[in-house]
Amino acid sequence: MLSFQWFAKLAERWRNWTGDRDLDVAIRQHLSDRGYRGASAQLKAVKLIAIQRPGWIQIYRFEAVAIEQTVESDSSPSPQEKPRSLLLYGLVRDDGRTQSEVETFIHPARRIELFHQWAEGMIKLRGAFASM
Repeated sequence: MLSFQWFAKLAERWRNWTGDRDLDVAIRQHLSDRGYRGASAQLKAVKLIAIQRPGWIQIYRFEAVAIEQTVESDSSPSPQEKPRSLLLYGLVRDDGRTQSEVETFIHPARRIELFHQWAEGMIKLRGAFASM
């Protein structure tokens, strides 16, 4: 007998599924380069929000719960010094012909500003602004 919780968990995994390995790798690499544990980051709400004809250039939004990497020092870290977990708001400008451009922000307003710059002249998908 399957429970409602199992279906809810499956639906949550589907909503947060990237669906594109290259996109997933680009986001995780960006997070690692910025001092977060990119491999273990939890990506959420990855959505296509704008596209430019003929479809080479696409803009995705995402959220990531990432843990800061701790810097190893000579002294052992005290138990009180736990790495912080942060919610980051991000955009990916994916061009199928070149490397993806990824940006992350702590404040969602900065993501909206960048979206307006990147998406100028592009087809914006319905609900792109409401869901940001």
